[in-house]
Amino acid sequence: MSLSVNNAGLLEHNRVTTSEGFELNFAVNVLGTYAMTELMLPLLEKATPDARVITVSSGGMYTTPLTKDLQFSDGNFNGVEQYGRNKRVQVALTEKWADINKNKGIGFYSMHPGWAETPGVAKSLPSFSKALSGKLRTNEQGADTVIWLALQPKEKLVSGAFYFDRAEAPKHLLFAATSRSHTEIDSIYDTLSSLSRTSA
Repeated sequence: MSLSVNNAGLLEHNRVTTSEGFELNFAVNVLGTYAMTELMLPLLEKATPDARVITVSSGGMYTTPLTKDLQFSDGNFNGVEQYGRNKRVQVALTEKWADINKNKGIGFYSMHPGWAETPGVAKSLPSFSKALSGKLRTNEQGADTVIWLALQPKEKLVSGAFYFDRAEAPKHLLFAATSRSHTEIDSIYDTLSSLSRTSA
């Protein structure tokens, strides 16, 4: 196995918990991404030097800093904000994995597919989907950079980087006050490790 793509995603507007007690957006978007990637690492190591992990994030993370409140326990729950938080964690996790596995020959990349006209977007963001009907990307356009990252020679890519439209893109917007929050990733990584063992 030389490639793993983390593409499962959910935007649930209401607070819903799994049978294990995890907030549902977090369980799918963050804990699932973490657990699957960690489980695949031994197989990916056998496929070096071409092994890689691609995580499909979202531009929704741009206005959302990293927070240790992974399950949105504080304040009034907001599904859209939680989705943005989840996607920010995915980008920071990609940086973390790239760092701790830098000598193992595995590349880690996160990316934004752009807003595509999918049933998921129509269901989760109906007003947004309706307002931009006919202007959103096709499924093929949304998948383009994922496929490009999977096929590019690794020496042309930057492990830990965030990509959009076949190019490395910034992870933070000017004045969005999100960059310093990435210092929380070590603590978040440890929390995810503990939670994944508990739920196993």
